[in-house]
Amino acid sequence: MKTIPEVMPLLKLLDASYQRHFGKPLGVGFCPPDLEHAPDPTRLSWVHAEAPFMLLAQGLQAEPLYFYSNAAASRQFGYSAEEFLRTPARLSAPPDGQEHRAAVIREVEARGSITGYSGLRVTKGGKLFRIRDAELWRIDDEGIHRGMGALVWPAPP
Repeated sequence: MKTIPEVMPLLKLLDASYQRHFGKPLGVGFCPPDLEHAPDPTRLSWVHAEAPFMLLAQGLQAEPLYFYSNAAASRQFGYSAEEFLRTPARLSAPPDGQEHRAAVIREVEARGSITGYSGLRVTKGGKLFRIRDAELWRIDDEGIHRGMGALVWPAPP
């Protein structure tokens, strides 16, 4: 897993774009109360290493790759952070769910963000699990589109 200083620029980008779409910083409402008003680096360090939700970001390539995953995403999907960065994002969904995932991404691209998304996902080892209450958004930086972010909760077993 990359160190906090290595990922802080990405976390700040994700946080700023998330705030533009959802009106609050990443983690607020989910983090411990003492972090609600902590300095951004403290809150974002928690998001990276300790958050119970998965945070992922994918790029804009023809075959989009993830360019960020927090510790929760790595644990849930069974990839190391380094493996995630080499994994085509479409592989997060099972083969029969990839078209639905692509349709949701097209919706995010058109609308800018969506909330309440649920779906089926697959781990590196092939085990299926459900996600719920996902928030997906366009990552824009100073008017330049950079990709798509996802704050995702695993559904209880």
